[in-house]
Amino acid sequence: MKISLWGARGDVSVVRPQTRKYGVNTPCVQIECDGADTLILDGGIGLHWLGNALIAESFGSGKGTAHLFFSHTHWSHIQGVPFFVPLLIPGNSIHLYGRGGSYSTEQILCDQMSPAYCPVPDFFDDSIGAEVKVSDLAASPIRLGSLLVEYAEMGQLHGSPRLGYRISDDADTLAYIPAVEYLDDAVRTAAHALSNGADLLIHDAYYSDEEYPTQQGRGHSSPRQALELAQSARAKRLLLFNHHPERTDQALDDAASALNSAALPVECARQGAVYGLEGR
Repeated sequence: MKISLWGARGDVSVVRPQTRKYGVNTPCVQIECDGADTLILDGGIGLHWLGNALIAESFGSGKGTAHLFFSHTHWSHIQGVPFFVPLLIPGNSIHLYGRGGSYSTEQILCDQMSPAYCPVPDFFDDSIGAEVKVSDLAASPIRLGSLLVEYAEMGQLHGSPRLGYRISDDADTLAYIPAVEYLDDAVRTAAHALSNGADLLIHDAYYSDEEYPTQQGRGHSSPRQALELAQSARAKRLLLFNHHPERTDQALDDAASALNSAALPVECARQGAVYGLEGR
């Protein structure tokens, strides 16, 4: 299983000299695995750059299939969708999955394409671009070739359900929990189940450990909370993710260094990084 990070920043893209190392794009993670179509987690602005890479391959000739799963539909996790070029190319097949809460996922994504907000053609119109299918997730799991996609709700924020994912094949397991706050045992239990024994856990660390006590109830976690889950679930590696827009490279280096141990490697997710899981 090959995992590529196209964006790891929370909220908004931040282009500053102090953020060059870990990157500026909002969340987008690509998963490639033998026997499965391209799988994508979240559609932040990193999705645009992933799309440009994909059109150099089969997607450029209208022969690509991709499955994109949203953790939730807040702006930073869907803002790359209008600029995902494979959606504009006839012949491609793009499957979009999420859980919209008060509104369907399809309605939320279609509303984003309104000319009042968006300058590109509306590829949700059947006469334009790729074949697009939007599904609201219900019962877990979903089998996509060699990959098994499991998911669970990580609570809600402002009426928007938030999902965590567990992606596995016969050898490797990735857990992806990009936005979560542990205010009740049900959320913690669900996150533990998704992360149990994962080869790689990508986890929300939007707030610093020092900030979190004054930000409780705002829907995000800190590095120490991410580590506690990783340790209790016996994950093998932890990536801190969804970095606060103001978090500098040095601050991220310091956060990872403070948590590192020989038993459980801890890193901050870096845009452009690629991880090859080695299997059991």
